[in-house]
Amino acid sequence: MTTAASLRKTNAADNPRRSPTGRWRRPSRSSKSEAGFLRRLGEGLALPVAALPAAGLLLRIGQDDLLGGIGAIAPAASVVSAVGGAVIGYLPLLFAVGAVYGLLRDRDPHAVLAAIAAYLTISNACLQLNPLPSNKLDTPPSQQPYGALTGILAGILVALLWRRLTTRKLPAFAAHAVILVAALVLGSALGLAFPAVNEGLVWLAKQLTAQAVVGGGVFGVLNRGLLPIGLHQIPNTIMWFVAGECSNGVRGDIPCFLVAHDPAAGSFTTGFYPIALGALPAAAIAMWRTALPEQRKRTGQLLGTAAVMSFCFGVTEPIELLFAFAAWPLYVAHAVLTGTSLALVNALGIKEGFVFSAGALDFGLNFPIATRPILLLPIAAAYAAIYYVLFKWAILRFNLATPGRTNTHEPAEHDDSISVHRSGPPAPRTAPDEQNRDFHSAAAPPPRDHTTHIPTAQRSSST
Repeated sequence: MTTAASLRKTNAADNPRRSPTGRWRRPSRSSKSEAGFLRRLGEGLALPVAALPAAGLLLRIGQDDLLGGIGAIAPAASVVSAVGGAVIGYLPLLFAVGAVYGLLRDRDPHAVLAAIAAYLTISNACLQLNPLPSNKLDTPPSQQPYGALTGILAGILVALLWRRLTTRKLPAFAAHAVILVAALVLGSALGLAFPAVNEGLVWLAKQLTAQAVVGGGVFGVLNRGLLPIGLHQIPNTIMWFVAGECSNGVRGDIPCFLVAHDPAAGSFTTGFYPIALGALPAAAIAMWRTALPEQRKRTGQLLGTAAVMSFCFGVTEPIELLFAFAAWPLYVAHAVLTGTSLALVNALGIKEGFVFSAGALDFGLNFPIATRPILLLPIAAAYAAIYYVLFKWAILRFNLATPGRTNTHEPAEHDDSISVHRSGPPAPRTAPDEQNRDFHSAAAPPPRDHTTHIPTAQRSSST
C-alpha cells in the first residue's frame, strides 16, 4: 500500500518546484531568467538602434567635406547634418524609452513617461555635480557624463520599480514620485563618482601612448568595452585630440595625421578599419543567417542597413548595440578582437587616420597620405572570416538572443523569465504514460457491443 510520505517524495522528485515536504515553493532566480532579462533589454534597445543608420547617413552627407562643402547647398546640408546629429545626440533619451518598453510586457505608457522623467533626473543630477565648461554648453547628451548609460539605467530603474509600485495599487502620481526620488539618488551617486572615474580613465589613456603595439591593443579593448556605457569618449578624446605632440604644437593622433601629416600618427585609429570594413558587416551577415526563418526578412533589412553604414561610413554602433546586451559574451570577444586589430596594424607599421570614422569613405579620402594602407584590405577580409565563423558558431552553440532569434508569438504567461508569480501552486505535471493513455482513450472510438440486440417483445416472448 502506498503511503502519503512516499507519494510526497515521488511528487517532489517528479516536480522540482515541490519541496520534499510536499509544499509548493517559488522558483529561484536562475540563469534562464537572467538571460530572459538581457534578451528583453536587447530587444528594447534595438528599437532606437534601428533609427541610427538613417541618422548617421544624414549626419555624414551634410558635413563640410561632402554636401556641406558645396556653396549653393551648404545651408540645406547643414540642416540635414543637424537633424542626423540630433538623433544621435539624444540617443540616451531614446535608450531610456527603448529599455523600459522592452522590459515591461504590458507596454504601459505611464512607464514610458516615467522613464523619460527618470532619465532627465539622472542626467541633470550628474550635470549639476559635474558642470560643463562654458565653451562646451552645447555638448549633446550622448557626450555628457556617462552618455548613453544614463538612459539605459533610467529604463532599467523604471522597469524594476513600476510593476512593484502599480501592483500595490498606488496612484500614478505617487508611483512617479517614488521613481523620481530613486532616480535622484542614482543620479547623485553617479555624479559623485564621475570625477574619480574620469581621472582614472584620463590617467590610463596617457599611459597607453608609451607603447604603440601594447597601448593600441589596450586602447582598442577600452574603446569598444566602454561604448555600451557611454564612457568611451573619455579615452577617445585623450588619445585622438590631446595625447602626443607633433610638429608646430599640433596635439592628438587625428590632428597630427590630418594636419601635420606625421608618419608616426594613426596608431590609435588605423586598427578600426578592419573592424568597420570587414568584421562587423560579417557579424551582421552571421546574425542574419542564424535568424529564425519567419523573422529572417525583417532581420535582414535591419542588419543589412547597419552593415552598409559600417562599411561605407564607419558607423558601427547600430550593429554593436544589437548584441552588446542581449549577447554580451559576443561583445566581450568583439572588444578583445578590436584590440588585436589595433595591435596588429601598429606592429606592421600601417598608418591611416580618419575624419569621421573608419569607413570606406574616409579610407579613400585619406589613402594618399597614409602609410601602407593597402594592407588594411586583406586584414579586413581575414577579420571578416573570423567574425563570421565565431558569431555563427557561438549563436547556434549557445542559443544567443541575437536579432531575429526571439519568439515574438509566444504568450507572456508562458515565459519563465518574467518575474511575475501567479498565486497558488501550478498544476502538477501529468506522467507520460498517463498522457498517452488519455490521448488514446480520447482518440479511439467507443467499443462496439457485439451482443445481438433482441427486440423487447421477442425477449419477453422467449422468456
